[in-house]
Amino acid sequence: MLRTSAILIASFGLLAACATSSANTSNSNPPGDAGKVNYDVGAQPGAGGSGDGGAAGGDSAGDAGGTAVKGRDTTLTRGATTGPKVVKRVAAAKPPKPEEPAEPAPTKPGRKGRVVPNGLLAEVFAVPAATDKLPDFAGLTPSKLFIANTIDSVAATGLAGLPAGVAAPAAIRFTGSLNVTEAAEYKLCTTSQDGSQLLLESTVIVDNDGVKTNGPAELCELVALDPGEYALEVRSFHVSGPLFVRLTWAKGKDGAAEVIPTRSLFKPAGADDRVKAGK
Repeated sequence: MLRTSAILIASFGLLAACATSSANTSNSNPPGDAGKVNYDVGAQPGAGGSGDGGAAGGDSAGDAGGTAVKGRDTTLTRGATTGPKVVKRVAAAKPPKPEEPAEPAPTKPGRKGRVVPNGLLAEVFAVPAATDKLPDFAGLTPSKLFIANTIDSVAATGLAGLPAGVAAPAAIRFTGSLNVTEAAEYKLCTTSQDGSQLLLESTVIVDNDGVKTNGPAELCELVALDPGEYALEVRSFHVSGPLFVRLTWAKGKDGAAEVIPTRSLFKPAGADDRVKAGK
C-alpha cells in the first residue's frame, strides 16, 4: 500500500513539472512582444512601418502618421496655387560702401576736374536693324563710351545723358556696381524698348529680352540682398525710336519704385580713363 502511494505521488510530481516547463517555453517569445518590436521600428521617422507612426493607411493609422502625410499634401497644393513667388538670392562679393548722402556736398570754389566715383560705364554698340534679341556683347567693339549717372529715360527723348549722335539701331551695356546698405527683399525692374537684362554678380536677375511692339515694357523680379557691393550689368538693345531703358528698385514687392539713384551706383575701375580714350 505504501509503495503504491509513493508511486502515485511521484507521478503527480512529474506531471506538474512537465506542465510548468511547457508554460515557460510558450512564454519565452510571446506574440505581444514581437509585435512591440515591429511597432517601435515602424515608429521611427521615415521608416514607413505599420502602426501609429507608420505611413500605411487604414483605421489603425495613428494621428502622427496621418498628420505628416496631410501636411505634405497641403504644402504642395499651396505652392502650386496661391503660394508666394520664390525670391532669388545673390551674395555680394564685397562689403558695402559707406552710404552716400541723398544730396552731395557742394563743391568748393575753384575745385575743377573733380572725379566722382558714382555712376556707371556705358558702352554703345552698333547692331543690325533686324536684331530681335540681345547680342553677344563679348564679340562686339563699342562705338561710343560715356558715364551714365543713372539709367533713366523719358519717352520723347530716350535715355538721359545719351551723347549726341547715338541713335537706333544700337545696343548699350552698363557696368559698375550696386551698393546695398540695408538687408531686404528688393523688387528690381527694367523697362525698355526693346530688350533688356539686369545681372548681379554675373547672375541674370531680370530677363526682359525681345522686341517690344507696343511701347516700353517693364519686368520685375524679387531678390533678397544683404548689405554689400554687387557687380552690376544692365544690357539693352533698341531697333527703333528713342533709346528707352530704365532701372528701378523698391523694397518688397509692394514698395514704391524709384529709379536707382546715382549715390547707389559706382563706376568700375578705370571707367573715366576708358571714356577719355574712347575705348
